[in-house]
Amino acid sequence: MTGWIFDDYIAPDARLRQGDFIRFDGEDSPLRKFGIVVTADCDLEQRKHARSLTLVPVVPSSTVLEYYLIPEDCEKKRSMIERYVLKQVSIDEHQDSETRIALLKQMYTEQGANLDATTRLAAEFILGQISSISASDYKNLMEKVKSGPKKLEALKQQLRSRGDLLILPDTSDFAVKAGVAWMRHVWQMPISEVAIRTSEIGERSGERMARLDSPYRYRLTQLMAQVFSDIGLPNIPDMVDQSLEDAYSDE
Repeated sequence: MTGWIFDDYIAPDARLRQGDFIRFDGEDSPLRKFGIVVTADCDLEQRKHARSLTLVPVVPSSTVLEYYLIPEDCEKKRSMIERYVLKQVSIDEHQDSETRIALLKQMYTEQGANLDATTRLAAEFILGQISSISASDYKNLMEKVKSGPKKLEALKQQLRSRGDLLILPDTSDFAVKAGVAWMRHVWQMPISEVAIRTSEIGERSGERMARLDSPYRYRLTQLMAQVFSDIGLPNIPDMVDQSLEDAYSDE
Protein backbone atom coordinates (compact mmCIF):
# COMPACT_ATOMS: atom_id res chain seq x y z
CA MET A 1 0.00 0.00 0.00
CA THR A 2 1.60 3.24 -1.16
CA GLY A 3 -0.95 5.60 0.36
CA TRP A 4 -1.76 7.01 -3.10
CA ILE A 5 -4.32 6.01 -5.74
CA PHE A 6 -3.28 6.27 -9.39
CA ASP A 7 -5.67 6.29 -12.33
CA ASP A 8 -5.37 3.44 -14.83
CA TYR A 9 -7.20 5.65 -17.30
CA ILE A 10 -9.15 8.93 -17.24
CA ALA A 11 -12.87 8.38 -17.72
CA PRO A 12 -14.80 10.86 -19.92
CA ASP A 13 -16.74 12.10 -16.90
CA ALA A 14 -13.72 12.30 -14.56
CA ARG A 15 -13.71 15.17 -12.10
CA LEU A 16 -11.60 16.40 -9.23
CA ARG A 17 -12.19 14.80 -5.84
CA GLN A 18 -11.22 15.38 -2.24
CA GLY A 19 -7.69 14.12 -1.65
CA ASP A 20 -6.43 14.83 -5.18
CA PHE A 21 -2.76 15.84 -5.21
CA ILE A 22 -2.16 18.82 -7.51
CA ARG A 23 1.17 20.08 -8.84
CA PHE A 24 1.37 23.72 -9.93
CA ASP A 25 3.95 24.85 -12.44
CA GLY A 26 5.34 28.38 -12.42
CA GLU A 27 4.69 29.02 -8.73
CA ASP A 28 7.48 30.80 -6.84
CA SER A 29 6.08 30.36 -3.35
CA PRO A 30 7.00 27.01 -1.72
CA LEU A 31 3.52 27.06 -0.19
CA ARG A 32 1.84 27.01 -3.61
CA LYS A 33 3.84 24.44 -5.57
CA PHE A 34 1.83 21.40 -4.42
CA GLY A 35 -1.56 21.05 -2.80
CA ILE A 36 -4.23 18.53 -1.81
CA VAL A 37 -7.89 19.20 -2.48
CA VAL A 38 -9.95 19.32 0.71
CA THR A 39 -13.22 20.52 -0.82
CA ALA A 40 -15.85 17.89 0.02
CA ASP A 41 -16.76 15.36 -2.69
CA CYS A 42 -20.45 16.15 -2.30
CA ASP A 43 -19.79 19.84 -2.96
CA LEU A 44 -17.72 18.99 -6.02
CA GLU A 45 -20.33 16.56 -7.35
CA GLN A 46 -23.23 18.95 -6.77
CA ARG A 47 -21.25 22.00 -7.94
CA LYS A 48 -21.57 23.81 -4.62
CA HIS A 49 -17.95 24.88 -4.72
CA ALA A 50 -18.58 28.23 -6.46
CA ARG A 51 -16.05 27.18 -9.11
CA SER A 52 -13.26 27.24 -6.52
CA LEU A 53 -11.11 24.56 -4.95
CA THR A 54 -9.87 24.65 -1.38
CA LEU A 55 -6.41 23.14 -0.96
CA VAL A 56 -3.84 22.64 1.76
CA PRO A 57 -0.20 23.04 0.71
CA VAL A 58 2.14 20.07 0.62
CA VAL A 59 5.74 21.03 1.33
CA PRO A 60 9.09 19.41 2.09
CA SER A 61 10.10 19.09 5.74
CA SER A 62 12.77 21.72 5.06
CA THR A 63 10.07 24.30 4.28
CA VAL A 64 8.32 23.63 7.60
CA LEU A 65 11.70 23.97 9.28
CA GLU A 66 12.53 27.29 7.63
CA TYR A 67 9.06 28.88 7.74
CA TYR A 68 7.82 27.51 11.05
CA LEU A 69 10.09 25.68 13.48
CA ILE A 70 13.18 27.89 13.20
CA PRO A 71 11.28 31.22 13.34
CA GLU A 72 9.35 29.89 16.34
CA ASP A 73 12.58 29.09 18.20
CA CYS A 74 13.95 32.52 17.27
CA GLU A 75 10.77 34.09 18.67
CA LYS A 76 11.44 32.41 22.00
CA LYS A 77 14.91 33.99 21.93
CA ARG A 78 13.76 37.39 20.67
CA SER A 79 15.24 39.31 23.60
CA MET A 80 18.65 37.73 23.03
CA ILE A 81 18.54 38.48 19.30
CA GLU A 82 17.46 42.05 19.95
CA ARG A 83 20.28 42.64 22.44
CA TYR A 84 22.75 41.25 19.93
CA VAL A 85 21.65 43.44 17.03
CA LEU A 86 21.38 46.59 19.16
CA LYS A 87 24.93 46.08 20.35
CA GLN A 88 26.15 45.51 16.79
CA VAL A 89 24.66 48.80 15.58
CA SER A 90 25.42 50.82 18.75
CA ILE A 91 21.87 51.43 19.92
CA ASP A 92 21.35 51.74 23.67
CA GLU A 93 19.31 48.71 24.78
CA HIS A 94 18.16 50.51 27.94
CA GLN A 95 15.86 52.87 26.04
CA ASP A 96 12.16 52.04 25.92
CA SER A 97 11.04 49.43 23.39
CA GLU A 98 9.32 51.85 21.02
CA THR A 99 12.42 54.06 20.79
CA ARG A 100 14.73 51.07 20.27
CA ILE A 101 12.66 49.71 17.42
CA ALA A 102 12.32 53.14 15.78
CA LEU A 103 16.09 53.65 15.89
CA LEU A 104 16.74 50.15 14.58
CA LYS A 105 14.30 50.70 11.72
CA GLN A 106 15.96 53.99 10.81
CA MET A 107 19.41 52.44 10.94
CA TYR A 108 18.31 49.49 8.79
CA THR A 109 16.75 51.79 6.20
CA GLU A 110 19.91 53.86 5.94
CA GLN A 111 22.64 51.24 6.41
CA GLY A 112 21.05 47.80 6.06
CA ALA A 113 22.91 46.96 2.85
CA ASN A 114 26.25 47.53 4.61
CA LEU A 115 25.60 45.21 7.55
CA ASP A 116 27.15 41.75 7.74
CA ALA A 117 24.75 38.92 6.91
CA THR A 118 24.04 37.79 10.49
CA THR A 119 23.45 41.31 11.83
CA ARG A 120 21.17 42.06 8.90
CA LEU A 121 19.21 38.85 9.55
CA ALA A 122 18.83 39.73 13.22
CA ALA A 123 17.61 43.22 12.35
CA GLU A 124 15.13 41.89 9.79
CA PHE A 125 13.80 39.37 12.29
CA ILE A 126 13.27 41.98 15.02
CA LEU A 127 11.63 44.35 12.51
CA GLY A 128 9.33 41.58 11.20
CA GLN A 129 10.66 41.75 7.66
CA ILE A 130 11.33 38.06 7.02
CA SER A 131 9.07 35.02 6.86
CA SER A 132 11.69 32.27 6.72
CA ILE A 133 15.19 31.53 8.01
CA SER A 134 17.50 28.87 6.57
CA ALA A 135 19.12 26.30 8.83
CA SER A 136 22.62 27.65 8.16
CA ASP A 137 21.58 31.26 8.91
CA TYR A 138 19.82 30.10 12.07
CA LYS A 139 22.90 28.27 13.34
CA ASN A 140 25.10 31.30 12.62
CA LEU A 141 22.67 33.56 14.43
CA MET A 142 22.46 31.28 17.47
CA GLU A 143 26.26 31.20 17.63
CA LYS A 144 26.41 35.00 17.61
CA VAL A 145 23.76 35.41 20.33
CA LYS A 146 25.47 32.64 22.34
CA SER A 147 22.48 30.32 22.40
CA GLY A 148 22.64 26.73 21.21
CA PRO A 149 20.46 25.89 18.20
CA LYS A 150 17.64 23.46 18.77
CA LYS A 151 18.72 19.83 18.53
CA LEU A 152 17.81 17.93 15.37
CA GLU A 153 15.96 15.21 17.30
CA ALA A 154 13.85 17.84 19.05
CA LEU A 155 12.95 19.38 15.68
CA LYS A 156 11.98 15.96 14.28
CA GLN A 157 9.72 15.30 17.25
CA GLN A 158 8.21 18.76 16.95
CA LEU A 159 7.46 18.15 13.28
CA ARG A 160 5.71 14.87 14.05
CA SER A 161 3.72 16.17 17.00
CA ARG A 162 2.43 19.46 15.56
CA GLY A 163 -1.35 19.57 15.45
CA ASP A 164 -1.46 21.44 12.13
CA LEU A 165 0.91 19.16 10.19
CA LEU A 166 0.31 15.75 8.66
CA ILE A 167 3.15 13.53 7.47
CA LEU A 168 2.02 12.06 4.15
CA PRO A 169 2.96 8.76 2.49
CA ASP A 170 5.97 8.76 0.16
CA THR A 171 5.47 10.95 -2.93
CA SER A 172 8.49 9.71 -4.88
CA ASP A 173 6.29 7.52 -7.10
CA PHE A 174 5.25 10.69 -8.93
CA ALA A 175 8.64 12.43 -8.70
CA VAL A 176 7.73 14.89 -5.95
CA LYS A 177 9.80 15.67 -2.88
CA ALA A 178 7.19 17.12 -0.56
CA GLY A 179 5.69 15.06 2.23
CA VAL A 180 4.04 17.35 4.79
CA ALA A 181 0.51 18.78 4.54
CA TRP A 182 0.37 22.15 6.32
CA MET A 183 -3.17 23.03 7.40
CA ARG A 184 -2.75 26.66 8.41
CA HIS A 185 -1.87 27.79 4.89
CA VAL A 186 -5.09 26.62 3.23
CA TRP A 187 -5.87 28.52 0.03
CA GLN A 188 -8.35 28.62 -2.85
CA MET A 189 -8.06 28.76 -6.61
CA PRO A 190 -10.39 28.39 -9.62
CA ILE A 191 -11.24 24.78 -10.39
CA SER A 192 -10.72 25.57 -14.06
CA GLU A 193 -6.96 25.95 -13.40
CA VAL A 194 -6.44 22.24 -12.72
CA ALA A 195 -5.84 19.79 -15.56
CA ILE A 196 -7.27 16.30 -15.22
CA ARG A 197 -6.43 15.06 -18.73
CA THR A 198 -3.08 15.18 -20.48
CA SER A 199 -4.57 17.33 -23.25
CA GLU A 200 -5.35 20.06 -20.70
CA ILE A 201 -1.90 20.34 -19.13
CA GLY A 202 -0.54 23.04 -21.45
CA GLU A 203 -3.54 25.30 -20.82
CA ARG A 204 -3.75 25.08 -17.01
CA SER A 205 -1.32 25.82 -14.19
CA GLY A 206 -2.28 22.81 -12.06
CA GLU A 207 -2.02 19.11 -12.85
CA ARG A 208 -3.64 16.27 -10.91
CA MET A 209 -1.00 13.65 -10.07
CA ALA A 210 -2.70 11.12 -7.76
CA ARG A 211 -5.27 10.82 -5.00
CA LEU A 212 -4.52 10.41 -1.33
CA ASP A 213 -5.80 7.05 -0.11
CA SER A 214 -7.63 6.29 3.11
CA PRO A 215 -6.97 6.47 6.00
CA TYR A 216 -4.66 9.40 5.19
CA ARG A 217 -7.42 11.28 3.38
CA TYR A 218 -9.79 11.05 6.33
CA ARG A 219 -7.06 11.99 8.79
CA LEU A 220 -6.27 15.03 6.68
CA THR A 221 -9.84 16.35 6.76
CA GLN A 222 -10.19 15.52 10.47
CA LEU A 223 -7.01 17.39 11.28
CA MET A 224 -8.00 20.41 9.22
CA ALA A 225 -11.37 20.59 10.97
CA GLN A 226 -9.66 20.34 14.33
CA VAL A 227 -7.14 23.08 13.52
CA PHE A 228 -9.74 25.59 12.39
CA SER A 229 -12.32 24.77 15.05
CA ASP A 230 -9.70 25.56 17.72
CA ILE A 231 -8.79 28.99 16.33
CA GLY A 232 -9.80 31.80 18.67
CA LEU A 233 -10.85 29.57 21.54
CA PRO A 234 -9.56 30.74 24.92
CA ASN A 235 -7.63 28.47 27.23
CA ILE A 236 -10.12 27.03 29.67
CA PRO A 237 -8.59 26.34 33.09
CA ASP A 238 -9.45 23.22 34.99
CA MET A 239 -9.32 22.57 38.70
CA VAL A 240 -7.88 19.05 38.58
CA ASP A 241 -4.55 19.90 40.17
CA GLN A 242 -6.12 21.96 42.92
CA SER A 243 -8.83 19.42 43.69
CA LEU A 244 -6.28 16.61 43.96
CA GLU A 245 -4.09 18.72 46.22
CA ASP A 246 -7.07 19.52 48.42
CA ALA A 247 -8.16 15.87 48.57
CA TYR A 248 -4.68 14.63 49.32
CA SER A 249 -4.04 17.20 52.01
CA ASP A 250 -7.26 16.18 53.81
CA GLU A 251 -6.03 12.61 54.30
